[in-house]
Amino acid sequence: MVGRIGLRATFLTVIAAIALSPRVYAAEEPLKSYKAAAIVYDPAWGDLEGNIARIAAAVDAAGAQGVKLAVLPEQATIGYIFDNFAMVRPYLDTVPGKTTDALAKVTKQRHMYVAVGIAELDPVTGLGYNTAALVGPDGYVGKYRKHGLNAQDQAWVTPGDGGFPVFDTELGRLTMLICYDDTYWQYPRLAALHKVDVVAWLSSSDRVTPGTPPAQAKGDHSTVATVQHIAAFNGVWLVAATRDGIERNTLTGQTLYYNGGSSIWDPSGNKIAQAPVVPPEVLSPGAHGMVTAEITPSMSAPVRNAVLARRRPEMYGLLALHRAPTDSNATTTPKDVMVKAVSWPASNKPPAVLPKPPRGGLLVLPELFSVGADAGSTAYTAAAESTGGVSEQRLCESAKAGGGYVVGSYPERDGGNVYHTVVLAGPEGTVLARYRATHLPPSQTKWAKQGSDWVVVPTPIGRVGLALGEELSVPEVFGALSALRADLLASPMGTPSGVTMQEDPKLFNQPYPPDTPFAPMAAAKLGQTWVVMSAWSEGQRISAAVFGPEPVIATPPRIPPAGKNEIETQITIAWPGTWLNQGHLIDGQRPAATLPIVLDPASACFRQWAEDPGWKYGC
Repeated sequence: MVGRIGLRATFLTVIAAIALSPRVYAAEEPLKSYKAAAIVYDPAWGDLEGNIARIAAAVDAAGAQGVKLAVLPEQATIGYIFDNFAMVRPYLDTVPGKTTDALAKVTKQRHMYVAVGIAELDPVTGLGYNTAALVGPDGYVGKYRKHGLNAQDQAWVTPGDGGFPVFDTELGRLTMLICYDDTYWQYPRLAALHKVDVVAWLSSSDRVTPGTPPAQAKGDHSTVATVQHIAAFNGVWLVAATRDGIERNTLTGQTLYYNGGSSIWDPSGNKIAQAPVVPPEVLSPGAHGMVTAEITPSMSAPVRNAVLARRRPEMYGLLALHRAPTDSNATTTPKDVMVKAVSWPASNKPPAVLPKPPRGGLLVLPELFSVGADAGSTAYTAAAESTGGVSEQRLCESAKAGGGYVVGSYPERDGGNVYHTVVLAGPEGTVLARYRATHLPPSQTKWAKQGSDWVVVPTPIGRVGLALGEELSVPEVFGALSALRADLLASPMGTPSGVTMQEDPKLFNQPYPPDTPFAPMAAAKLGQTWVVMSAWSEGQRISAAVFGPEPVIATPPRIPPAGKNEIETQITIAWPGTWLNQGHLIDGQRPAATLPIVLDPASACFRQWAEDPGWKYGC
């Protein structure tokens, strides 16, 4: 990796060396592959004209190096810290406007595309928007206005009103998202449903300055630390640009610092390039380097199609409902609860004696605990039993003996059908709930029929949602359970598979363990729930863990100590939150803007939406 000083010096040298009369490129056919870049750019606060010039120079330098898609950070034109609309109003630009006009000259000469964050003034309404604009070889292409508004945005930004535009270009189908949008799994899911190949994500991922008193530091977070889900859950390329350096509002003296870490991800959720994560430092305004990677748009479709094939829109109707913070289903009184996750070697036979739960707490067992890991379709079909059989009896005995709750799964036979059923047994030694897995991994559909109902159980320890650990790779699953106000997801799992956590550990206050499964950790964060995952161990991957709602700041993954195969730990239900909790998350969602997620893809309404490049739902 190029050192930080060397990276900056190299980039500035390229800017200085650009020819005065750049080559003008002819129009091209769709590109099979091309170089994309996330430009590390830091604006001067409130300096619209100066920032436009510096942005254009940075894009020109990228184009000189063969970059075809350049992505810059959020609000690159003026900075980010503004207390109200009156403060920001003098620095706003229209879209299209000064910024897009300046960039159009560069993109025409370099035959490239650029996504840039602009603090926008709508000249018709007089309202302000946090906007991303796309400019191409033929000039201004279109814009996206940010939907996911955080507390800083809410000081002056009007919520986005233009849907989620998608743009057909020679670089593939592109869309743009902005910073806090990544808090909502629904927005990139719309991109996948609209067959997008590449997502440009523009951010100002800020942190509080070290030494800030705890009472003022509750808002500390890092959006760039959670972008992996945009690619991993949706089968899209992701170019994620953010800032570094310290920003100071010259009117109020308020400061924030930006931790860097711009990155590029492939459609399977693997990180293929990243800029350094940096501590606070004062930097001159302008570009401080860029991170590049080769993008092949056609790689997206097969991965995207595979993840979308597991969706079951007929189950998602509740995602169209607004769940206010006053939702009477939500747990309101926080309670400390002991939870326990265990792992068993996949090569061993299932244990003859089940462990006990913590008294008054919860134990989760690896999936198909009575048969074993990867036993095969024939074995699972042969082992299928009716409700009330040996497997359920063993779970009930364990729960009663420990005076707590136990979750395990087994092959359930009901007439001619076999289901993969997750059971919650309570301290009285009875079955409290059964969940027939609804989003089975492809290997399990060979022997099991999918269920059709969500299960969230109110208990004295909180609202417990049931789901297989592998089902959490389908965001609608944890999204629905979160909407039902589950405090905790009890998730039996087979041998962990799929992509692992690859976000830079330096972005986390307490780094996550190596080989951490991505899906359950992301589900906890994006659903603002706890996830207790127990799996069969094979190789180096984490197979027992408790994941919390805020892994960046306050709830790092908890795993067994070295040499142990279980973790028993105390958690707080309902999670009160730091900068976010489940109530805030759900209140911030905008179901009216994401209705296509719940529609039947064969319906006329979905087809109408899918054919509208503006993504505005108007059926």
